[in-house]
Amino acid sequence: MTIPNTLGPIARQPVDDDIPPSPAQSLAQAGAPAAVARPVLFLGPLPPPHHGFSASNQRMVDQIRQHAPVVVLDVAPRASGRFGGRFGGLQALGNRARQLWRMVRLVTDGQLANRPHTLYMGLSGGLGQLLDAPFVALAHWSGMAIYFHHHSFAYINRPTWYTRLILRCAPRGRHLTLCDRMRAELARLYRLTPDRVQVLSNLSLIDLPASTSTEAPVRRHSEVINVGFLSNITAAKGIFTFLEVVRLAQEIGIPVCARIAGPVARDIRARFDTELARTPCTRYLGPIHGTEKEAFFQEIDVLMFPTTYHNEAAPLIVLEAHSHGVPVVAHDRGCIGSMIDERNGVLVPADADFAEAAIAYLRNMMFAHSQAESQRAALLADFQAQRERAEAVLARAVADISHCPD
Repeated sequence: MTIPNTLGPIARQPVDDDIPPSPAQSLAQAGAPAAVARPVLFLGPLPPPHHGFSASNQRMVDQIRQHAPVVVLDVAPRASGRFGGRFGGLQALGNRARQLWRMVRLVTDGQLANRPHTLYMGLSGGLGQLLDAPFVALAHWSGMAIYFHHHSFAYINRPTWYTRLILRCAPRGRHLTLCDRMRAELARLYRLTPDRVQVLSNLSLIDLPASTSTEAPVRRHSEVINVGFLSNITAAKGIFTFLEVVRLAQEIGIPVCARIAGPVARDIRARFDTELARTPCTRYLGPIHGTEKEAFFQEIDVLMFPTTYHNEAAPLIVLEAHSHGVPVVAHDRGCIGSMIDERNGVLVPADADFAEAAIAYLRNMMFAHSQAESQRAALLADFQAQRERAEAVLARAVADISHCPD
């Protein structure tokens, strides 16, 4: 069974009031029918701020709400007020304390119908796991089922004592990972029972284009190859390698123009402006969302993602490009190796020269430009088939999370 596609724009979540709501108020705020049974408890950050982790969390909450009431413990760090920047850390800790108190009230509620039966959590990637641990321990103590959704390779690339600690707080916990590699490594490093670790690809959690047709949109014919970069713009995400590829291609006669989108990190702003100014036929669009993002993908021929970010997991942007029929050239990091093959782009080994591989791909595109639309249509059809399979896996996972044991 396929879950209906309800993945619209990510809703902005309000910051909790200083006075925690009662369990009954929590259920009402979740928008759940009063007559349905015990709720699922969600723990993790929701937008804003908007990034891959918070977006995936929001979409999972939306999917679970179709089957069960959900009480949300939103732990996104948000600075507010005049001194928000200086005391943002204290505000985040204060919010954690409020959310933990809400959970205590829920699990000790005298009415069984108000007590959550399952904790679903988007697990933090670093030391934030120490702040997640009390919630997990309380859930285990109260007899709740616990689902960890893993979104980071930080504690897989470098195993940590605090990850071992939090996983030991839930010896019967179940684990959702983003690809087979993450599943195998997580189970091996932390000695998890294989049948408690399963793959739930981000493929089922991305926004779909406004049109679900498998036919590529009609585009104005042009001999220019438009390459795109869309991400948080940092050195580790590969922006300077991207600009280098564009200049090299132009120097050897490949007709390339570039579009760049996303917020620029403060620490590289000056260098970014300098590199952008000396790269011909390159336009910076700023952060884009909604129809602007749709237009971005319709205008580019290939997305380049030369990330060297050590803890890269399964970037949504790669899947979003494929959902528009756009091939991707990317470094092999985290789960990216399971997202790219010869049908939808080029996977560049992590230790290989990205520019060399990208230039070779652009040269091939130049000689096969007349076939671009048919290739785009084939990529779209392949994406739709993979999406349907991923949705079936998501449906089973959501059903398990939502099910209240007798």
